[in-house]
Amino acid sequence: MEFFSAIINEFSAMTDIFDKKKYPYNEKSCWADVGCNEVILQRDTAFELSGTGFNLITSAPVESGVTVIGDELGAIGESRRFARVSVIQLEDNEDEQAIYNLIRKVEYVKYHYFPEGYMMRTASRSHKEAVRISKKALRGGISFEKAGNLLIKKYMEIPAVKAVNVVFITDGGADYNKLEALALKGNAVTEALNHIMNSVKFDCDTCNLKPICDEVEGMKELHFKNMGKM
Repeated sequence: MEFFSAIINEFSAMTDIFDKKKYPYNEKSCWADVGCNEVILQRDTAFELSGTGFNLITSAPVESGVTVIGDELGAIGESRRFARVSVIQLEDNEDEQAIYNLIRKVEYVKYHYFPEGYMMRTASRSHKEAVRISKKALRGGISFEKAGNLLIKKYMEIPAVKAVNVVFITDGGADYNKLEALALKGNAVTEALNHIMNSVKFDCDTCNLKPICDEVEGMKELHFKNMGKM
């Protein structure tokens, strides 16, 4: 389960130096969901946020809530870089296939998340995430707190999800290149799991995923365990 532990530790270390606004999860304080991806035209746009969005999975305890590092939406006056990182606690499970299936299911949540006036653009198997905020939503009081609560609610619809901390980062001093590198590393972990769980035969010495298997505790053991089943 703890395939993402090293990345979570890196993420914690790089964000611990910043002041944070923390909001406990409140299901009754969610921003409205419009049920489909809303098209916000340029003339109706207050600003855009572009950067990185990714999930980090663990079975270790997580305190559900929204964390904001930098400005809240209401204090942002112009387009800038940002990041969204969801640290998600799943119930502990010894079945590696079930864990992998849950990781994929959790990833699909972003395709069913439609806050009003918050147009999110992302691509399959990509860590890139861009958000366009409408002027109307900004006047109506949209915030990371409320949009984050809605995202947590969506994650929590999966029974195996026990807690979620959604972290939004807009601080100009954040290392967005490092955040992107962490997202890429997380993608590589998921890709390695995909190869292993689908019983893909490959030579470890020539596989481009070997650095991930060498680095992530338990990955090699899982690989050889699955190969033994073939």
